[in-house]
Amino acid sequence: MSTRWFLLAILTGSYGAGAFGVLGISPLSPSLVAGFGLSRLQVALIVPSIYLGGLLFSLPGGRLADRLGARPSLLGGLLIGAAGLAVSAVSPSFATFLLCLFLAGIGWSVVNPALGKAIMDLFPVHERGVAMGIKQMGLTLGGIASALVLPRVAAAFGWRAAIATCGLVVALPVVLSWRPLGRLDDAPTRPSSVARDDHGAGAWAWARRPAILAFFASGLVLGMVQAAVLSYLPLYTIQALGFDTIGAGLLVACSQAGGAVSRLVLGAASDRWFADRRSVWLTVTGAIGACSFALYAVWLVSTPLAAGALAFATGIGAYGWVGVFFVISAELGGSRMAGLLSGMAFASIVIGLLVGPATFGLVLVRWDSYTAPWTAFAVLSAVAACATLVISSAIERERR
Repeated sequence: MSTRWFLLAILTGSYGAGAFGVLGISPLSPSLVAGFGLSRLQVALIVPSIYLGGLLFSLPGGRLADRLGARPSLLGGLLIGAAGLAVSAVSPSFATFLLCLFLAGIGWSVVNPALGKAIMDLFPVHERGVAMGIKQMGLTLGGIASALVLPRVAAAFGWRAAIATCGLVVALPVVLSWRPLGRLDDAPTRPSSVARDDHGAGAWAWARRPAILAFFASGLVLGMVQAAVLSYLPLYTIQALGFDTIGAGLLVACSQAGGAVSRLVLGAASDRWFADRRSVWLTVTGAIGACSFALYAVWLVSTPLAAGALAFATGIGAYGWVGVFFVISAELGGSRMAGLLSGMAFASIVIGLLVGPATFGLVLVRWDSYTAPWTAFAVLSAVAACATLVISSAIERERR
């Protein structure tokens, strides 16, 4: 096996371990509601509390990855994330719990830029889409594992034991991956998709390019959609469809499986077809998301098989776009600024992750029905699909 694919396997496993802890908060939301006595609107604070730390530190994390390299940035970020989760397991109040999740989010904010930098250095242009798709599969596979395991841990031992499990799993790559990831230091720096001279342009020259700003704005909208699904699909499954907490965990796992498969497939497709217009694939996932959310708005899918199939499609729309989005971002930055632009991509998504659950929750409380928020987010997803199609050509011109 080539060294770069061996390293990608380790990076993917490390990412999956981190995702187990961070995404594991979502399927635990029903247990947290019971443990802290939360309202439906307070649920909207749980997932965003992690990503608020990510928002504040994603750009510094990107610069850190560019300057220090992938290995110390990645594993250092995971160590901070593990510490935040471990302390949150013994939190005496909901406010303290959210503060600990904020600390975990600071660590998580460094992980994506470090991985984007590593993939830019390790892989040539015609392999980056599938490499990023494989890496992103680590995220969703970690999410699947957490959705299957953590509700059962919470049911048997309580939510604190489940959160402690999150912290332990996130810490594992720090111990197991430090030595093998030392090979990243020997990886050659590869050019971006098109040779470009960034010398003298300044690290923030991209901020004056309207097409790039519009691209990141589309990531904000897609992030809103993703966070709404993360935060409210488990509760919707219980409160509207009548499933128990284990069944809700299974449907979350189905959505994560849809995300995992689509990230790999779309990454490979973006390498083979429309490689010079990867943004087209964001349109595909946006359209699938819009259709899935519209179905939730008009159809109470209580049959387990149909509910699982719809959750799988929802995962494609909510999560499938992320790998391609990060490939485009890293290529826009080139070898010298891949970490920074990956950090900006993460920041744009995080803003959406912060706004999305609150928006969904406010609409839910205002109309006291899940029909209204699912309809609103179907419209948002459709808008993002159209926007990415329109700006596709302009984005690819920026890569040149």
